[in-house]
Amino acid sequence: GPCWPFCMFITVPLIVILSGLVCYFVVFNRNSGLPWWFAFIYIPMLAITLGALFCVGCRDPGLLERVVDEEAGQNGWFWNEQVRSFRPPGAMYCRECKALIQDYDHLCPWSGTGIGKGNMMAFKVFVVMVNLLCYTSIGLVAYMLLRGM
Repeated sequence: GPCWPFCMFITVPLIVILSGLVCYFVVFNRNSGLPWWFAFIYIPMLAITLGALFCVGCRDPGLLERVVDEEAGQNGWFWNEQVRSFRPPGAMYCRECKALIQDYDHLCPWSGTGIGKGNMMAFKVFVVMVNLLCYTSIGLVAYMLLRGM
């Protein structure tokens, strides 16, 4: 996608560095008071989050090939001037990606690509997992700060 530098140099480091700090200072800290098995919950959450992010960014979002055949217009497809091609219902042109995408939803700068039919499920998994990871990390840091007072 067009925003891959943002994904590689902002999103991934944010997730890896902040989660790494939480792991070092809270999860793997013997003085934290957390049970040893908590690492077996936190580390897979981090791995699933990063895996889902890479699935979103590296998957085909539903790119469509150019169709200039007049029969497509007779079958309910619409002409799109930007790509000079017919497009099926539900497909939209993404200006940033410069492509037609089936069931286009939006351009996500955090994942670096357009979100469409091909990567929507991975995007939903990423959103859920990054929220779980974030709230878990905030909860762990709050636990450590309150425990230390």
